[in-house]
Amino acid sequence: MPARYMNDVLPTCLQWRAQGLRTALVTLVFVDGSAPRPRGSQMAVNERGDAVGNLTGGCAEAAIVAEAQARMAAGTNRLLRYGEGSPYIDIRLPCGSGIDVFFDVLIDDDDLQRVVNANAARRPAALCIDLARLHATTTLDCAVPAPEPGYVRIFEPVTRVLAVGKGPLLPLICQLGSAAEFEVVAMSPEAETLELARPHARELHALSTADAFRCGPLDRWTAFVSLFHEHEWEPDVLRAALASDCFYVGALGSRRTAEARRAGLREAGVEAAAIARIHGPVGLPIGARSPPEIALAILAEIVAVRRGASPPHP
Repeated sequence: MPARYMNDVLPTCLQWRAQGLRTALVTLVFVDGSAPRPRGSQMAVNERGDAVGNLTGGCAEAAIVAEAQARMAAGTNRLLRYGEGSPYIDIRLPCGSGIDVFFDVLIDDDDLQRVVNANAARRPAALCIDLARLHATTTLDCAVPAPEPGYVRIFEPVTRVLAVGKGPLLPLICQLGSAAEFEVVAMSPEAETLELARPHARELHALSTADAFRCGPLDRWTAFVSLFHEHEWEPDVLRAALASDCFYVGALGSRRTAEARRAGLREAGVEAAAIARIHGPVGLPIGARSPPEIALAILAEIVAVRRGASPPHP
């Protein structure tokens, strides 16, 4: 059975251990050439052969699961190459690359739990892999140098999308954002909009008035999207977002609306540098027309900014 895609495999690994199952945490520590999955990608495998996560997009996952089970039976860690330069000549990656994979069956529960707890508290953590000793440990010090030879895998908190507004876009943002493994928070004065968002949102918050808007601290792993058509809501909402550390601030509306929004914020005393952070019209210019297409364009822009691939915005 193919391994189910999952970016964060540690919670599942801990769940299996709590059930009394032996597990392996498998980490892609080096890529020689191009590869379907980036360095740091992980899989969790249990003794029954159940697996979550991907390292090669399906090219070598079956072999990786078999090796993980062999490591569990032996009770030893291992570093192994697949693809170019591998001793397994029958396993080739279509991209022609070679990858080094670290199989860890000895990492402590406390090490795994440390990362899970840190991310739940919206804090980063690191997995330090010593490839000479074939040993790994975790730390909250993300500036720790990598062992030589070795690799440090940083675990950042999951991307959070705070969507505030009315209408059909908000539940669609929640649905597509959840599918992208984002943590989505929905805020709206419309009860029916919140109900549509409920199956996909981590949190739901009912709004009464704009000046009663409270979003709490927005960290640097959070994207903020204003989806109001009645723009009298926006000044208070946007001021709160612009005063935060969130990496993205987007606001719905046409170019004319965006210019009027900026002018209104300037008159309200918001600094030019803060106003320049607003992505509006929101979303990548892909010609989106329907609400699902617009929601897709918004989330695509959030991903582009998060990954440093976004074009300049007005």
